[in-house]
Amino acid sequence: MMKRSFSIAALCLASTAAAQTNAPLTPSAWVASDSLRVETFLGRESIYIDKGEALIGQSDFRDGVLELDMAGTAKTNFMGVAFHATDPDNSEVVFFRIGSSGTSEAVQYGPALNGRGAAWQVYHGEGANAVASLTRNEWIHVKIDIAGSEAKVFLGDTTKPTLVVPHLAGVPGRKLGVWTGNFGRGAYFSNVRWTPRAPIAAVAAALPRGTIGDWELSDVFDAASLKPEHLPSLTTMKWQPVQAEPPGFVLLNRYRRAPMIGLPTDSTTRAILADSVMGGRVPGTKVVFARTTIDASTDRLERMRFGYSDGVVIFCNGTPLYFGMNAPFFRDLGVMDMEGDAVYLPLKKGKNEIVFAVTEYSGGWAFFGRLDR
Repeated sequence: MMKRSFSIAALCLASTAAAQTNAPLTPSAWVASDSLRVETFLGRESIYIDKGEALIGQSDFRDGVLELDMAGTAKTNFMGVAFHATDPDNSEVVFFRIGSSGTSEAVQYGPALNGRGAAWQVYHGEGANAVASLTRNEWIHVKIDIAGSEAKVFLGDTTKPTLVVPHLAGVPGRKLGVWTGNFGRGAYFSNVRWTPRAPIAAVAAALPRGTIGDWELSDVFDAASLKPEHLPSLTTMKWQPVQAEPPGFVLLNRYRRAPMIGLPTDSTTRAILADSVMGGRVPGTKVVFARTTIDASTDRLERMRFGYSDGVVIFCNGTPLYFGMNAPFFRDLGVMDMEGDAVYLPLKKGKNEIVFAVTEYSGGWAFFGRLDR
């Protein structure tokens, strides 16, 4: 048998070379949800996508560091990074609103599940948003360090993270790429590279006290087929058991494909919408029913805190108790507040059925219920 010898220096060089991978700037190496092309922009060979997501076909990445340079033009809305992707419809996303430079909306984490729209209304605020200065027609360096369920986002050459995401949604894929969303209007990406390291086990966070964890979900219904005050027969529906996830909500995007419907902006139509969460006044909106059971030892009122995106009707034992709408740009940004509102449930001794009818337009589909216990 022939023996081979290698110098330590050669082995170290080989290890270093294999540690970092550079993405090829050839269209055939990428899988894009829309058009993709290679162009020279600001003196660099770059990948350009107008909207959607483009993944590197041969990428294999869970934990480690990924880096790239991105640039937006005068018309760019969004530009960002996708990782842990299984396909262009399912990925973790960190994206940048160049038109919101200098505000807390400049940097945003939001998973894209069962569609290319990130759930930014659900993942919002501390741990999901950050202030940053973003300039058009200039290369911006982005580095994301991913360790288990945490991601740290760095801009430029800073050593202090611009954003720390403590709990990623947990998309199970291994591909990475670039993202401009459904309304991105174009962005350029260059020097895409990644350095993997040994994975770290994700740490599950505890749910807040009183969180209702066990739910069942129905199929998706067209809003036009329903009336807000009427609960259809639940016995004819198919039900899927699901669990609330940190920080205590059920992310419907994880289980159902959400619509991408923009709300009308004229005041007359918005006044009509204020009076109808469901009812088909905005074509394409969807509804999912979520049900759970609360056991009561006596007849009593029990307060339940709740939140939702975008609209909800809450029923207790078939009776509607609450009706609300929190769609994007209808009530400010329409983000889901984890403190939320509250309703008093008129519980009867024994088993009580609680149903949420949750409507979605766009931007994130979720709800939670939490009892004062």
